Amino acid sequence: MLSSVTFQNDVWGAWSKSVVWSMRDAARGDAPKKGAAILLARNTSYSGSVYEKLRDQSECECVGQFFGANTNSRGDEVSSKSRGQVQKELAEFLSSCGHGIVVVEGLDTFSSDSLSPLHNAMSEQGGLTHDGKMVAGYRATYVLTMNIPMEERFQEDEDLVKQAVKRILVERLGAGEFASAFRRRIDYVGLGREPSSSS
Repeated sequence: MLSSVTFQNDVWGAWSKSVVWSMRDAARGDAPKKGAAILLARNTSYSGSVYEKLRDQSECECVGQFFGANTNSRGDEVSSKSRGQVQKELAEFLSSCGHGIVVVEGLDTFSSDSLSPLHNAMSEQGGLTHDGKMVAGYRATYVLTMNIPMEERFQEDEDLVKQAVKRILVERLGAGEFASAFRRRIDYVGLGREPSSSS
């Protein structure tokens, strides 16, 4: 499922494959307690869509795409989405696709407040309220993306990448209590594949 969006280059291959296999195994668990979540760090020059690749190449028919901003008819960002908007969109998707793939493009474009519903859905036995009913979120798979500057030193050290990416995530989310709690919901850190690369 995720092989089309990971493996930025050969150096990362074995590590990225292990992330994909771990995600697959987590999602196939008999009784998952929380949704498996991977944060794909992509180079700042990346302009491709993880959603499109997963939608076109995944065995799962339920792939939903979520953004942190409202756009006008030309596709220009005009405002940030509110917590209520994110909750409604996510709950509607999960109510019809409980085992689906939630793709959050540009995690750092969300405010901490608007990320709250996602945090709740990704939590252990997590879910959201929709139309007066609880919608489970812990059976879904979460693929979150964030663009960061890739440094050459990252290529030799998997642990360094994980630490650096999570540190940058916390900084971009405001470095508060919520940012630290959200970081703990991330099970895996992977490296986004550039649109022009092949493997």
